[in-house]
Order: sequence, then C-alpha cells, then structure tokens
Amino acid sequence: MRHSEKFPVPADIALLYDFVNSIDLRRYVEQGVAHEPGDELATPAQLEKWLQTRGLLKSGSRISPAEHREALELRAALRQFLSSSPTQQNAAAIELERAAARFPLSVTASRKRSLDLRPVARRASSGLGGVLAELVRLADSGRLERMKICSSEECHWVFYDRSKPGNRRWCSSDRCGNREKTRAYRDRQRRGD
Repeated sequence: MRHSEKFPVPADIALLYDFVNSIDLRRYVEQGVAHEPGDELATPAQLEKWLQTRGLLKSGSRISPAEHREALELRAALRQFLSSSPTQQNAAAIELERAAARFPLSVTASRKRSLDLRPVARRASSGLGGVLAELVRLADSGRLERMKICSSEECHWVFYDRSKPGNRRWCSSDRCGNREKTRAYRDRQRRGD
C-alpha cells in the first residue's frame, strides 16, 4: 500500500508525499517491537519498480546508476528543503534547485486556458519531474508550509499538516507527540523541576 493511501494526504500531492517518504528513517520501539527503517529506492531496480507502479516509467526501461544517484539526491534535497528553518532556507533552496535541474519541466496549455507542468521526457527517470510539479503546485496554492517533517528525533517522517492552525510538530500526536511529551516530563522529573 502506498503511504499516500495509508495516511490522509491530498491527492494532488500524493506523488510528492510518497517520494519523500520512500526512505523511512523512523527508529522507535512500539509495544516492545522495534521499527525497522528502510529505503524503497535503495537500488536502481527498486527505483524502476517504484516509477513503474506509478506510471512514470515505461515497462522495459532501465534506470542507470547515475539516474538512481540523482533521484536519491533529489529526494534528499526535497527532505532538506521541507525541514529547513527560515535561517537554513537559502542553502536548502540552492540545493533543491541544483538537484531539480536534472528533472526539467515544461508548461502545457489546454484548450480550456489552463496551464500545467509536465516532466520533459529525456531519460528514464524523467517522470520524477512530476514530484517537482506537485511541489510547485503546492507552493502556488499556499499550502507548502503544511508539508513538514516530524520534530521527533526518532522519526523524521514527512507529513501533511491538516490541522486548522497548521502548527503541528509531530506526524502523530498519539505516537511521536506522546513519546516526546512523556520524555520531556520524565526529564523534568529527574531534574526536579
């Protein structure tokens, strides 16, 4: 099951959400079981499968090691950009621009006078330009600030903040939020605050 189907994410950013969460950095224990981190795109073959299941790669097309590396750099740049504080945004934006340059987009116009961004098909991995198109649409709609990375040091999951004020810090208040609050409470109790 895709992450965007499992978690409440607007359909117009599902590809972006799935891509940035294709690496799972979460490290926690829940009900005595340790969560295993993983990477859905660890190899070129895995990236091929990921792209094919989303209709972004023709059957039989192959991802080169260089394209694989560039896809991972794009994912890292996107995650860095989404997690950057205002003081870090310049550096994160420069890195995202550098990584995004390998996945060009073109403007397409319809008869209904609407415009859209589409990946320019130059290489097998060009379909990842669709991730960038969703990022641009998210920014244009004023919702970019709602894509966040969980503040928990043991999580770092990218989530879409659906709260009315848009001020969530954790991907899940029940899990990450509760763990962080419990940890802070125990620290205060140890210090005698």
